[in-house]
Amino acid sequence: MRLGRKALATLAAPAALAAVATPAHAAEPTYRPPEVQWVHTVHATADSATLRARYRCYGGNEGTHLWVSLKQGGGIQGDAMALAMQEGTSAIAASWYDSHPDQVVCNGRFNTLTYTVNREHGIPGYHPDDWAPLQKGPAFLQFCLFDSTAAEAGPDNTDQGFGYLYTWVQVHTR
Repeated sequence: MRLGRKALATLAAPAALAAVATPAHAAEPTYRPPEVQWVHTVHATADSATLRARYRCYGGNEGTHLWVSLKQGGGIQGDAMALAMQEGTSAIAASWYDSHPDQVVCNGRFNTLTYTVNREHGIPGYHPDDWAPLQKGPAFLQFCLFDSTAAEAGPDNTDQGFGYLYTWVQVHTR
């Protein structure tokens, strides 16, 4: 049996319409490790600082957490990655602000949010006095993002579900 072009088009049309009419299901984003694209716009007061960050993570908000730290002065100098690998940089800092913000959106898209970190006060075993306020100038930033897979693996496993940015940022004071 031989069908003409018009007949073939007539037979194919219902199948094409069915494919278009079927509701499209949004595919779950493929898992990737968290990534921190940038952090900047650091404005400090005597007891807190705000900063803007852009990051992306997958796996939902449950079990996801963030640690943000700004250190300045004292022995805080040199290469940011070398500082990150050094234990106890808080003990050699003149200023230390940090926080564990709970506002972490982990939806597979890039998110830009503003975070507040607070000045640390004397912690036993670190520094005998309160840390000084951040000053205008460079500060060592540690922005550590742990997604839900890192929470399952444990807080010491930074090979899985861990994204970070260790860098120097410019602090502006108010």
